[in-house]
Amino acid sequence: MDALKTKRKSLRTSFTTTANKLKECLAKKEDAKDGDKLRAVKSQLQDKFLRLDEIQNKISSLLLENNETAAEYESDFQAAEDYRDNFLELKSKIETLLNKDFGSFLESPPELDVVGHLAKRCHSSVRCLICKRRHYPLLCPDLRKGKESNFSPKDRTADNEQRSTETLLTNLPSEHEIYLKTIMIRLRNRDKEVCARALLDDGSQRSYIEKNLAAELFLSPSGREIFSQGLFGGGISPASEHKRYMVNVESLNRKYSTPLSLLEQQKICSTLPRIHDRKLLSELSSRGIKLTDVGRDSPPIRVLLGADILGSILTGRIEVLSSGVSAVETLLGWTILGLGKKKEVVNLVTLSLQNMDVPKMWDLEVLGITDP
Repeated sequence: MDALKTKRKSLRTSFTTTANKLKECLAKKEDAKDGDKLRAVKSQLQDKFLRLDEIQNKISSLLLENNETAAEYESDFQAAEDYRDNFLELKSKIETLLNKDFGSFLESPPELDVVGHLAKRCHSSVRCLICKRRHYPLLCPDLRKGKESNFSPKDRTADNEQRSTETLLTNLPSEHEIYLKTIMIRLRNRDKEVCARALLDDGSQRSYIEKNLAAELFLSPSGREIFSQGLFGGGISPASEHKRYMVNVESLNRKYSTPLSLLEQQKICSTLPRIHDRKLLSELSSRGIKLTDVGRDSPPIRVLLGADILGSILTGRIEVLSSGVSAVETLLGWTILGLGKKKEVVNLVTLSLQNMDVPKMWDLEVLGITDP
């Protein structure tokens, strides 16, 4: 604990120094207009705060484990919140200035091809490599014209057809039910209990709880974390703050209970189907396996248990069914994973548009009536 506090003290000093440096930049008009300098100082400040926040979270967790340090935890938490408020305030000011600067750039002088302030008052030394006028090459109007001139009518038609085909393919529904590892669990905070659907996702490094569910349980945050999330396809979401909660998670039969640390998330995921295949449920029952997340309705997923928790609740027992679906046992109960049976009905929405003159719509051939 003492070593962590010593390290935190050094980080707080470093953070305060950078914050004061940033405030000086904001106070000077010349520096406040220098976007590169603002971004550099912002990056330094964010790096120092993230390291400080990591140490702070460790200290807060240790203080929470000791019931005799409740008063110390309150004062320590308030001091940490002051640093957080200072960081968020400075970050907001920088982003406002950068956005304002970018907006004024887009609405800059006539010489930049857009309406705004006079060119003779513009301090920018930017010169376009394409048309030699004063704007960035990315915004050059000649760039788009050049790209369009390089495409023949045949290329444009092929490109449009390819885009149309890709759009149609992404709208085709799956012919089979695909089961993900969903389960019903019980969350408890003192006298408040809520049963919710959870998704077991070992592809996620962290575990999450829906924001509204945390409010229903009257949970108090034990800390906060700021991070970005990696998305499918390689994208990265903007860094955002997530509150962290400690909550007791139980199996529905109450045979297993454990406290878990979950991060707040506005929404976990889109709708996931429950298991309602009678043949599948019958085979599971014959093997002594009872699922908790069954039915034809599809309540929202409100908890995501990631790899940080799954490793400690998997029992290692797996049953492979005749259909190829696998049943996986956890300390919270059984769940299944795999490709289910083919759907009896596939819903497909088709929109067909055709230009036709009104008189032609009365032709017998159009109505499907032909001479014998």
